[in-house]
Amino acid sequence: MVSGLLVMLVVLWQACFGGDVPVASRYVVGEKAVLYLLCGLVWFNTLVVMVHVVNRLCRKGHRAGRFLWLQLLTGLGTSVFFFGEMRDGHVWNPMGWSLLPGLLMGLFSFINLRSYWKDKHRRGGRGYRSNPATSFFTYMLSVVLLSTVMLVSPGATQHPISLEDAFFMSASATSITGLTTLNVAETFTAFGKLVLLVDIQVGALGVMTFTYFVLMMLGKRLAVRDSVSVSGFLDQQGESIVRPLLISVGGVTLIAEAIGAACLYFLWLGHQDIPQMELLGYAVFHSVSAFCNAGITLFPDNMATHYMSQAYAVQGVMMLLMFLGTLGFGVYLELMMRVRQRLSGKRVQRRWSTHSWLVVRVTLLVLLVGCVGMSLLGYLEPSQHAQNGAYSVWESLWNAVGRSAGFNLTDIGDYGVVYKLFLCVMMFVGGNPAGTGGGVYAPVVAICVLEVLRVLRGVQDVEIHNRRLARQTVDRALATVLLSVFWIGVTTLLVLLLEPALAVQKDGLLKVFFMEVSAFTTTGYDLGAVSELSRWSKLIVSLNMLFGRVGMFTFMLIFVRQKDPSPARFPETRLPLS
Repeated sequence: MVSGLLVMLVVLWQACFGGDVPVASRYVVGEKAVLYLLCGLVWFNTLVVMVHVVNRLCRKGHRAGRFLWLQLLTGLGTSVFFFGEMRDGHVWNPMGWSLLPGLLMGLFSFINLRSYWKDKHRRGGRGYRSNPATSFFTYMLSVVLLSTVMLVSPGATQHPISLEDAFFMSASATSITGLTTLNVAETFTAFGKLVLLVDIQVGALGVMTFTYFVLMMLGKRLAVRDSVSVSGFLDQQGESIVRPLLISVGGVTLIAEAIGAACLYFLWLGHQDIPQMELLGYAVFHSVSAFCNAGITLFPDNMATHYMSQAYAVQGVMMLLMFLGTLGFGVYLELMMRVRQRLSGKRVQRRWSTHSWLVVRVTLLVLLVGCVGMSLLGYLEPSQHAQNGAYSVWESLWNAVGRSAGFNLTDIGDYGVVYKLFLCVMMFVGGNPAGTGGGVYAPVVAICVLEVLRVLRGVQDVEIHNRRLARQTVDRALATVLLSVFWIGVTTLLVLLLEPALAVQKDGLLKVFFMEVSAFTTTGYDLGAVSELSRWSKLIVSLNMLFGRVGMFTFMLIFVRQKDPSPARFPETRLPLS
């Protein structure tokens, strides 16, 4: 089990600290000892797995599962590769070929160690008592710290970067925010960009969701506690829904990103401003970044680069990917179930679930209000931003759809003050539960509005879609909005205290407030404040991005233990409020 982890660590060490020579020749220029060490570890790991497979096959009534066969095939393939490497002493781009199998062997060993540890606890009568919210935040922070170590290494960057910049970039990618302190294309090597891409993908799906999806695909069964955690974090109820939900998450993500990458590839094919040698990498990176609403690009000025700001077909593909990501996997799950029922000849219910009903309507309403509102503001408000007819509506639609992504077609700083504040509201509203968008989520804001209307009308319950919303759902929505507003205000004041040069600027308050809203809602729009931050302010903004991705309500559950409802209640009293 440990040998696979050692293979992964050695491969990552070579990628990060393999010297100043090009990646393609690090194994063959004075580093034969590393190659021999890897060969020994790979062959030993493959031999151990082979013994397990033979042992399973020899037992009466037993058979080797899918997970063991995958381990064996990966080990045999990697062993053959390294045998040819040792015999010939040279192979084209060995790091590129060995990185993936090395990571796979490490992943398999990690899963085995995880199963062994859980079995040991189960046999000892001890269970996992950690708060799921604590586990989720710990996983996120662990990914950020591991990515920080990789990004600060010589193999990930073209030139040395500071530790705080590496941490900021890792936090931004993992939280799918998009705020950057460095130029991604000019700063990071292919390995560094791969680290950011993995951070974006893992962060968008959620570390726990991504892990459990991999386990399920490898034939591992989820424990009851794992199923409860996944259903809770994806805002779905019931353990039986977890498996089809994970399938919808993984399936929709892979299909959407693959189709998006193919479309971008052919749209950029032969384009003189896109490096044709890296065309596939550009297409995959931007497809993943768009679907995950990460807002990180390989262009120097985001989508405002002159040859991208007028590429309407590319913008249309990325806009569709952003919309599909924010819609939420719960809607896709219900759609897949309905299609499956119709194809099998079963009767399909006419009534959609309240979740899908609310998500679709609120999403379309937010897009309509955002597009019309920003179009009018761009036309009526005096600003340095050039607005012209149809392009103004197109850009407003782009900003409304990408309110959780942070891709900007023009310089956000040229907009008027009211436009920027309206964009802050759009960022705060964000996407939908179980989606890749950020914000407090549009259905949450809608529930709060309905609760205010309920109080004004004097009715007892919030009713939508011929259903009465549970009081717990309404209370959680109100708590989420209030905690988020309070947190954004506190972090804005804190950054202003740490950055007096920003505070005395004419628009310093707006720049910092805009940045904090963008960071907490994991959007990525910026008015230029990020480039003026000191070390401690970058740390605060980095943590703000992580808190925003975890969710303020979920984050508070780390410190506050929820109590079981008590049947005993105090007598009711009333207080004067006006």
